[in-house]
Amino acid sequence: MSDSVPNKASRRFYSFSIIVFLIVFALGLSASYAWQLQQTKVKRTHAVSVAQSYAYQLKQVLDHNLSANYTLAALVHEFGGFTRWFPPVAQSLHRIYPEVNNFALSPGGIVKQVYPTKGNERAIGFNQLMDIEQGTEAWLAMKQQKTILSGPLDLVQGGKGLIARYPIMLEDRDEGPEQFWGFSSVVIRIDSLLKSTHQIGLSEQGFAYSLQRVDTNEPLLIVEDKAEQINDPVSINLSFPGVKWRLDIAPADGWIPTYMLVTYLLASFVLALLVARFAFMALRLREQKQMLTYLLSEKTKYANQSDYRLSSTLQAIPDPLIELDADGVVLEVRLPNDETDLQAFFVSGEHFSTHLPESAAQILELVFSEAGQSQTNSYRGALFSLLLSEGRTLWFEVSAVYRPFSEEVSTGHFIVLLRDISQRQEAEQQQRIAATAFETQDGILISDRQNRIIRVNKAFQKLTGYSENEVLGQTPAILQSGKHSPEFYQDMFADLRQKGAWEGEVWNRRKDGEIYPEWLSISTVHDLQGQVSHFVATFKDISERKASERKIQQLHYYDSLTRLANRTLLLEEMNDLLQNNGLQQSQAAILFIDLDHFKDINDVWGHSIGDQLLQKVATRLSDTTRTKDIVARFGGDEFLVMLEPADVSANPDRMAYRASQVAGKLLRSLERPFTINSVDYQMAASFGIALFDDQCNDPLDVIKQAELAMYEAKSAGRSSFCFYQQGMQERVLERVQLESDLRHALENEELVVYVQPQWDAQKRMIGAEGLLRWLHPERGMVSPGVFIPLAEESRLILPIGDWVLRQACRWLSKWHKEQQMAGFVLSVNVSAVQFAQEGFVQQVESILNEYQTPPSALQLELTESMLAHDQQDIISKMEALKALGLLISLDDFGTGYSSLSYLHRLPIDQLKIDQSFVANIEKGTKNASLAESIISLGHNLGMEVIAEGVETSAQFDWLKQQGCDLFQGFGLARPMTIEDLILLYRSAD
Repeated sequence: MSDSVPNKASRRFYSFSIIVFLIVFALGLSASYAWQLQQTKVKRTHAVSVAQSYAYQLKQVLDHNLSANYTLAALVHEFGGFTRWFPPVAQSLHRIYPEVNNFALSPGGIVKQVYPTKGNERAIGFNQLMDIEQGTEAWLAMKQQKTILSGPLDLVQGGKGLIARYPIMLEDRDEGPEQFWGFSSVVIRIDSLLKSTHQIGLSEQGFAYSLQRVDTNEPLLIVEDKAEQINDPVSINLSFPGVKWRLDIAPADGWIPTYMLVTYLLASFVLALLVARFAFMALRLREQKQMLTYLLSEKTKYANQSDYRLSSTLQAIPDPLIELDADGVVLEVRLPNDETDLQAFFVSGEHFSTHLPESAAQILELVFSEAGQSQTNSYRGALFSLLLSEGRTLWFEVSAVYRPFSEEVSTGHFIVLLRDISQRQEAEQQQRIAATAFETQDGILISDRQNRIIRVNKAFQKLTGYSENEVLGQTPAILQSGKHSPEFYQDMFADLRQKGAWEGEVWNRRKDGEIYPEWLSISTVHDLQGQVSHFVATFKDISERKASERKIQQLHYYDSLTRLANRTLLLEEMNDLLQNNGLQQSQAAILFIDLDHFKDINDVWGHSIGDQLLQKVATRLSDTTRTKDIVARFGGDEFLVMLEPADVSANPDRMAYRASQVAGKLLRSLERPFTINSVDYQMAASFGIALFDDQCNDPLDVIKQAELAMYEAKSAGRSSFCFYQQGMQERVLERVQLESDLRHALENEELVVYVQPQWDAQKRMIGAEGLLRWLHPERGMVSPGVFIPLAEESRLILPIGDWVLRQACRWLSKWHKEQQMAGFVLSVNVSAVQFAQEGFVQQVESILNEYQTPPSALQLELTESMLAHDQQDIISKMEALKALGLLISLDDFGTGYSSLSYLHRLPIDQLKIDQSFVANIEKGTKNASLAESIISLGHNLGMEVIAEGVETSAQFDWLKQQGCDLFQGFGLARPMTIEDLILLYRSAD
């Protein structure tokens, strides 16, 4: 009845009404949308005009005020750096540029003059280059030699503002290149700038706006009003010196008011609803008429066919049909297939339970009871079995209908239909057995003789990712990974034809594209004629087993950090070459690579950065060498490269030449900076090269030779390569012997402390520096440049440094008791290894207390390179030492890694100018400029400045003229014994 004429008409009616509604509603929305687009276009055009007008006015005002910088810079340049004219000129400029808060001149980047001074006092002395917030853009302006507009930022004198700096370059007095003099600056407060450009006019016109600086990583807000209401704004970009701004504006209440949108939407909806309702009512009348006609014809047709269907159904039922009265007596038995076995159980005129087994009788009794009580007077689905005489069991499914007493039927009775399901029960039992076996953990695929898939189990679907519907009718080729050749599959099917089975490892592809290994077993199924009818394939995923095998191999042969070959794999490759005659008339080479100063990287930047650098070094080594060359990590920061053997029968130097070319190429490759987290790290390496051929017996000997050559390269200045030569081992043994002798130097009293006097500007001795010397019983006086690095590498510097400190405290304790030497200061050098000890401060305090040494008489000299280590630890230790009362001197200043941004945080009493800067200073060289800058910097930071390496009177006089406080060098006094120092000091008095 669902497809009757009335129903079809009703569906057409609803469809037509919906279509009418949608068409009318769409037309209304279309008209509303067109109106909104037109209104939005008009408003955006107006907004663009307003934004451009304001942006033009803002740019005109800002460009006008920035031009004051060039006037100041021109005057500084004209007067050669003299700035006495600044106050009156700035006063006149202030009248021309009223929006400028103040003008400033900053020689060397430090603000010296500001106009007006009132209200800007805090800006005086502000170091623009060293400031954390402003330093980056100040350095950028100096480097690019052009105006850079900074801001918005917090002004030193308070408030938010913009700063435009113009770097001033003056010609060098010695006709050298122009030198940086400093900055001319104008400061414009943001509130003054915006007031002069009348930005409040945007709000009065109903706009929300936001003005931002957008050339930074994150936009910097300059000013905004109702920014949270900005939606799809109009944007105007503004360019100023070195920066970019963006103005975003939009109507505060949106481009189209919400109430207008809602009004048009509701109007369209109501109109569409009314038209659809009218269509609905018109069709409804027509439908009612058709429905009445249709129902009448259907009733007549059903009555005529009812009897015919009943008789036909009874004739078509192939199952036994039994009719019983309400008491269970069999009235009639109909057996259409002449089931003689069943006749013995149901006899007409007898109760149905007479010949049935008790279990079957109980089931039928229950069926009759349920059918009689059911609202439908029927019951179906019950099963019972009958055991025949020959031992065969028949299964029946029972369907029963109870016809109660009525006018047509004089008594109630049951009609029972028995369906023989014996074969189905047997098949289901076999299916359950097969299904249990089929649903194993291994994937199973069954295909027909054309190899089209007809069945898969759940494990197959889980392993491959394909559902059963996706693979039915496909061939197993859908799983192919592409890693096997056509010949592989041809051999597989050849085995299936000849042997009827195939087993092996196969790489297949899952639905998501992942390629995985599996162990595959295929068997053939034959029909009664002996022809192949099906293929049955079972497989299991062996990814974990393969991964375990790879992991074991990776751990055994490859370095876990860099993924390079490890020492084991390299030695096996070398042994393979030697044992399998791989070097007949050929030579190979081993390059031993050690990264220079890599320990400093770990100490300064941490082991995480160190590990990343090792990985990048490994990648660069692999990329720079040939495919057949073997790159291995030997351990730590050491790498080995074994070059592919080369035939040297025609040219004996061929391998040596190639090794040198590869080493040079690798050196250049490693010299390029390594970038990690946007930070560049500079690396260097030393290379040792050893050649070997079939005369070699032990690969380890070759590696040892390459390592000795690497140490020779380090001794020659690092960042180079060296070939192994006879005699290198003797030099290494000599170094080992020297280290052994140094271990006994203290107990044998071979070490001695010399002292070099330090003088003030009036050439009065005010102190001395302790210098360690080693008087070897056989070698004589050993240079500190030889044994000090050896002591630091072997950490012998710790007991030696402790001994030197005790010697100094012993002397100072004795001198302190003498009135003549009470103010004498003795400086002692402290090694970076010594200073890095966790208990160094406690060690110094203990020695001071032990010898009752006045702390103010002892000065510790720290090298500038030490500052490249953990800065916070260094600062905390320095502050602890200062708390004890000790003096601290920073040695070799200007040659290390100190950063001006944190130098002022260090509690340093004295800066020592390195002797390399003192050489030739009297001749006005670059060293003179550097020395003058260091003196000025030290004094500005409140530190005493001492110059070492003073060799001539001219150098002394020049340094004295520049304001240097103390002096030290051969031109004043050479290092001497402590006894000679005391005599010299006392004779001077």
